[in-house]
Amino acid sequence: MTQQQETGCVLRLFGAQSTAVGKTVENFPPQWRAAAQWKSRGAETLVALQAQSPSGLKKAAQALRQAFSADLYGAGETTLPAAVVEALERHDKLFICADAAAGALLEARLENLPGAEKVFDFGAVSYANPKTGPLIEKRARARLPKDCTDPLRQALARAQAARRVVGADLSAACAERENDCVLVLSCRKGCFLRTVPAGENPALWLLDIIRRTAANKPQAEGTGFLPARRAAKKDVLPGPQPKRHPLRRVCMTLLVLALLAALAAVGAWKYTNGNFYALPEQLRALLTEHVPRPGATLV
Repeated sequence: MTQQQETGCVLRLFGAQSTAVGKTVENFPPQWRAAAQWKSRGAETLVALQAQSPSGLKKAAQALRQAFSADLYGAGETTLPAAVVEALERHDKLFICADAAAGALLEARLENLPGAEKVFDFGAVSYANPKTGPLIEKRARARLPKDCTDPLRQALARAQAARRVVGADLSAACAERENDCVLVLSCRKGCFLRTVPAGENPALWLLDIIRRTAANKPQAEGTGFLPARRAAKKDVLPGPQPKRHPLRRVCMTLLVLALLAALAAVGAWKYTNGNFYALPEQLRALLTEHVPRPGATLV
């Protein structure tokens, strides 16, 4: 009797909650005969799957892919920078950096990857270009008040200006502050922003924001968004959207119904000259006049 050989694979997630991964693994049906071990380092989570059959492994991997479709960036030895390049290539997006701070975060991680030069300019036509760089700064200053010294508003303006000057699809900037930095990614619809405390890895977070935006996937929890028309006018990150009270919609519906009832009452008052008791008889007479009689021909 031959012993069945176990099969396995490794899935890579970024931005997923470790507790959510654990709950998904706990819900694996016993008939899959699959198990998983996972380890998180910062925002990155590696999940090692093992199963006693290829079909069980496939089902377990598919369950994780469905549960973390936006967080999953690769499998096996795939790195996050490689996943970013692949997403930009697949969706035909050109990405640039609007300032040296963002370039310092990304250029070293992308420079040796095949195909990176097709989707990223490494500063050649953006902030490091002797003509384009000063033009980006000029356009950015024109979007701000003269006395503006807020690094976040400056980064927002640079990211938007660089994207328009170069004609790129995505443009990144970085607002460096004393205890943290704010990552900015400008796209056609607006700007994504994320505050990364000192001690974390802002480069990986910026790569993940780029990957999700290029692939049109939801951003990780904690990443904010400012619409294009508001992005340059805000000096703070967007807070969480306030939840509407569950009774608000009910109250609005009742208000509309009350308004319609009032309008109907006014119409009935005018139609009956103030005699509501005559309304049923008048409606019956009105309907009778428009009912065709036997032998009549409708024209």
